[in-house]
Amino acid sequence: MAQDNSKSELKLTKYNNILHTKIYRIEINDYQIVELIALKNGEYDGYLINCIWKINKNQNRTKSITQKIKIQNLTVKKLMAELENGKFETIPDCQDLKGCIEGLDGTTISFYVYKENISRNYSYWEPESDYYYKDKIIPEILQIREILKSINHEFDLRTSFAEFRDNLPKGKYTYGMVIIEKK
Repeated sequence: MAQDNSKSELKLTKYNNILHTKIYRIEINDYQIVELIALKNGEYDGYLINCIWKINKNQNRTKSITQKIKIQNLTVKKLMAELENGKFETIPDCQDLKGCIEGLDGTTISFYVYKENISRNYSYWEPESDYYYKDKIIPEILQIREILKSINHEFDLRTSFAEFRDNLPKGKYTYGMVIIEKK
């Protein structure tokens, strides 16, 4: 997320080695999060969180508006198994790879792994775009695309966010690098 105080507002799960086996988190820019949690008691928990900020006339963020959707436990279990099989926990960070493209605008997707003795994250810029990887696609981008494909097979991230955004009341809002006005 763009700001640490924004994360605390979202009430994301803090890893606790007594309660949790592991937590996987996928963040799309600063406006959408998929949180998948494996509990020590064998249960699973998860959420899809959509977030947008109301802005004032100076275009400063004034208030976050969030939607937290519960993901069915069996879906969380299935996704965590698919992500683990897809090497979710060991994919290197883009900046550590030759041929991986980084940018400032567009969409950055960050991935987090929390489990006993491990807390790591990595990110990729525009991993779904064929435009930036038209000449040579690195294997890690293919892994990232498979992760996103698994998630989107269960629930469409773009559609979920668009429905959330489109149902906002009148006002000016921001997410990512986008500013919208609902009239």
